[in-house]
Amino acid sequence: MTTPSPSARGPSGLLGLLWIAIWGFSGFFLSYSTMVPIALDRGLSSVTGGTLLTVMMVSVIAVQPFAPALRQRWGPRRAIGGALLLMAAGHGSALVISHPMASLIVTGLAVGGGFGILVVLATAAVPAVSRPGRAGRALGQFGATTSAAAAVGAPLGLWFSGVVPLETFRLVVTALVLLALLTLPRVPGHVSPRPDRMPPAAAVDGAVVELPGSAPPAEPAAAHSGAARASGRVWSGLLPVLLPFLVGMAAYGLVIAFGPGGATANPALFIATMQGSSVVGRWLAGSLTDRRNPAAVYSAGIAMTMAGLAATTLAPPGWLLAGGLAVMGLGIGTVQSASLVMAFARASSHGAASVGWNMSFDIGLGLAGVFGGLGFTYLGPGATFAGVAGLLLLASIPLWLHGNHSRHGSSNRRQDG
Repeated sequence: MTTPSPSARGPSGLLGLLWIAIWGFSGFFLSYSTMVPIALDRGLSSVTGGTLLTVMMVSVIAVQPFAPALRQRWGPRRAIGGALLLMAAGHGSALVISHPMASLIVTGLAVGGGFGILVVLATAAVPAVSRPGRAGRALGQFGATTSAAAAVGAPLGLWFSGVVPLETFRLVVTALVLLALLTLPRVPGHVSPRPDRMPPAAAVDGAVVELPGSAPPAEPAAAHSGAARASGRVWSGLLPVLLPFLVGMAAYGLVIAFGPGGATANPALFIATMQGSSVVGRWLAGSLTDRRNPAAVYSAGIAMTMAGLAATTLAPPGWLLAGGLAVMGLGIGTVQSASLVMAFARASSHGAASVGWNMSFDIGLGLAGVFGGLGFTYLGPGATFAGVAGLLLLASIPLWLHGNHSRHGSSNRRQDG
């Protein structure tokens, strides 16, 4: 467990992490949203640009399982600082590597690897700097900050990279990432040898979810004998929840990386519309899941996302397209919040839920490069967006079937009782 200094716990430490999130996450999405356009500007194809985007996301995912070990060895402060320096070096490397393919590969690997470490460790540090009993609220503030940073970073990067020379763009982004280091001293510097202990569980929608801020009950030794079997059941329950979320993130990344509106309008404006409404959707859905069935909130988010994809497929550039993307953003934000709540409920473990959810997020963004690179080249934008909408519908079927099965099972147990 992280042992913060007295000054790190509370508003000062949390604000320090929020500052790091602003510049670290925006620095990543400045790169994510411009990978394909920069590749095209430098004479590469859409397929190559999409592949480079996928390589960057693979690097994000590949380092995440190793982030806890870095945290144990170096401490959260040094590990987060190293991640930020790696991201800054990735952007800066483009200033000295002239070959287009080599430059984008190095940038993608370094920025992606640094971000993969940052997202795991910064999130894990939030409870350590929050006041007792306020970890959930602090995590909500952190999540809203990261979403807002992405909402600003993606369209801003797309616009800014088009109005300044590439060298200037890379230099500015490098400086922005380095700004995150200003509050690094507020991050806890050490990890105690005692492992993190899990809080108790409570029933939520027929499942189990952990409650922050209370002491864990003692576990009998016999409970550990069935850990392997329980792990399999946990992941079988998580897959129906995470699958539509993964495809939803692919749709989200597709809009950011390849841009709607074609050549007749500025795609950055449409992306900003979707990104801004996604922050609102995530905030509202987080409150709704406290009062409503999370599965119903999740289904509403899926429906809004599909409606937005349909508008992106059919609507010409203009207000109708902007409205469709606003609806899609609300849906994406709702999908993010509701899937996270359901993942924690079904996993009954912070570790399993967090790893599964974050990796699904990043895999979805990586698949956007594959879908967009191949789809835009061989099918066209309209067919690509429509195809992802259909894939989202198919991915949601196990969620709905699993939900019906769980409700029927609960009903039968009540009758038997």
